[in-house]
Amino acid sequence: MFVESNFTSRLTTNYVPSDAEVEEIRTALTAPLEQLSLLDERIEQMQATMDELFAERASLKAEIDQHEALISPVRRIPQDVLEAIFAACLPVENNALIDAREAPLLLGHICSYWRGVAHSMPTLWKAIH
Repeated sequence: MFVESNFTSRLTTNYVPSDAEVEEIRTALTAPLEQLSLLDERIEQMQATMDELFAERASLKAEIDQHEALISPVRRIPQDVLEAIFAACLPVENNALIDAREAPLLLGHICSYWRGVAHSMPTLWKAIH
C-alpha cells in the first residue's frame, strides 16, 4: 500500500537526490500513482452511487412527508376553533401591521385552507395599518 523505496529515511530531510536517484524515485512512484488513480476512480463511482441513493431517499422522503401531512391532527381542527386561534394571534395593544411575518398575513401563507379561513374573517383585517 505504501511507496517502497530506498529513500524513506530521507523523506523529512533536506536531502537532494542525484539525477539517477530522481529516476529511481519516479520508477518507485509508478505503481503507487496507478493505485492512487484506481482509488480515485472507485471513490468517484461510489460518490455517484451515493448521489443516486441520496436523490432516491429525498424523493421517497418527500412522498412520505406528503402522506403524513394528510393524517396530521392539525387538519382535523374545526374552522370555528381555527378562527378563535387566528383571532388570538392578533396583537392586543395595537393594530396589526402589514407584515408577512406576523398575523394575519402569516396565517394565510401556511396552506390554502388556512388562507381561506383567514380571508373569510373580517375581524382579522379590520384593524390593519
